[in-house]
Amino acid sequence: MTSPLVTIGPLRQVQPELETLLDAAIDGVVIIDHKGRIRLVSHAAEAMFGYREDELLGHNVSKLMPEPDRSQHDQYLQRYIAKREARIIGKAREVLAQRRDGSVFPAELAVGCIRNIEPPRFIAFIRDISERKQKDAALRRNEAALHTAQELANIGNYVIHFDAGAVDYASPQMMRMFGWETGNADSPAINHLAVRMVSVVHPADRPQVLQAFTDLDASGTPIDIEYRTLTSQSGLRYIHHLAQLVRDEQGRPIQHLGTVHDITDRRLADYEVQQMHSRITHSGRVSILGEMATGIAHEINQPLTAIATYAKACLRLLTNEECTPEELKHALEQISQQALRAGEVIRRMRSFVKYHDARIELTESNRLLEELVQLAQTDAHYHGVRVLLELAPESPRVRADPVQLQQVLLNLVLNAIDAMQDVPEPQREIVLRTRLDERGDVEFMVADRGSGVSPEIANELFNPFYTTKQAGTGLGLSISLSIIRSHGGKLWHADNPGGGARFFFALPRA
Repeated sequence: MTSPLVTIGPLRQVQPELETLLDAAIDGVVIIDHKGRIRLVSHAAEAMFGYREDELLGHNVSKLMPEPDRSQHDQYLQRYIAKREARIIGKAREVLAQRRDGSVFPAELAVGCIRNIEPPRFIAFIRDISERKQKDAALRRNEAALHTAQELANIGNYVIHFDAGAVDYASPQMMRMFGWETGNADSPAINHLAVRMVSVVHPADRPQVLQAFTDLDASGTPIDIEYRTLTSQSGLRYIHHLAQLVRDEQGRPIQHLGTVHDITDRRLADYEVQQMHSRITHSGRVSILGEMATGIAHEINQPLTAIATYAKACLRLLTNEECTPEELKHALEQISQQALRAGEVIRRMRSFVKYHDARIELTESNRLLEELVQLAQTDAHYHGVRVLLELAPESPRVRADPVQLQQVLLNLVLNAIDAMQDVPEPQREIVLRTRLDERGDVEFMVADRGSGVSPEIANELFNPFYTTKQAGTGLGLSISLSIIRSHGGKLWHADNPGGGARFFFALPRA
């Protein structure tokens, strides 16, 4: 202010108290006369527009406006004076203002007419809302980015209010996800949203979802579940649902906030991966059976030879008049036993190589090794290899697919047999062991007395298509590693102190 007293009208003066009040005001204050000429400018207005008061006094207030308001301002003022039609007087509105340097900024303007003064004078309160506008624009950009991100990620969100008067909210993404149309009269974005959500859950999964909602309401336990929804619009979808309570300062629940993520594509992709994994492991079993073909042929040839021998004996006995029924019965019993023996070999091989989806079940570790010996004994016997068992007491159990674990063990046993081809037959020995390791996991071991694993090939051992066998595919250990990892375990190897190699894998104990 330039003086303690500023004249604003005949016989009227601004008292020092009013001047102090104007100077203390955060908003800019400008007083104009009936012709639009500036009569008073507060310090806040000086700082806002970049002018000194003496540069504005007597000038038309349109100097502080950009076009087209600058050209039209005097018409608005004269219309009010002539007709007293208050189009902008006494009302707050957003306008554009112009600084001394020509820059334009958004402002909130409120204009009032000073009473009991003729000709009339007007007082304007101006607030620079540039920062607020910038924050609003940033918020809109963030909301748009969030909306786009949710669209790309198939994520929706919702709010359930516990206040009876509040309205529940469901985002457009969630409404499409649950088969609800935005703007429909039957839209769930009104009230009872939780009821509407549960109504589209697959009947088989509904008890799980109801229990999760109950636990959230009763004890505040956060929701983190997966379930299926089934609607005529969206079909069958897989949903990952996260939610928690929001409480007020007194700890009372006021809102239930949640997000729902459509994971159908991921679940379908996981299923495809599982199917591919099953096909690969099945191919591995077929390959293992191929490696065992010679031993299998030898194992089956023995009972077939015995069957042929006893059949010829039966024919001779039938032509012999001195043949007794007991002699004939004994020969036929031997034929039956040898046929069962051959059939058992074929049954074990067929059961091992048959394609099936992974079936996770409780499996006894010791029994797994005992059954494996029956599978591996054919090839081991053919190559002059002894198989020894060192079984853990109480036979700890694991949750696994027993056929896939047998595949891993059989692959390791066949590798061990192959590694001992150049070892003298009396030293050909494989030890199969189960035990609980230091962490309580169930550890399986296959140890041989072969040539061991050289440092040059140790780093390549589990890589696909790497093999040291002339006719090997290089997939056996790679598939074995994949199987063990899919069971939450680990597979590794170490030198055998007595010569040869030891292969281990460990699985969590059930």
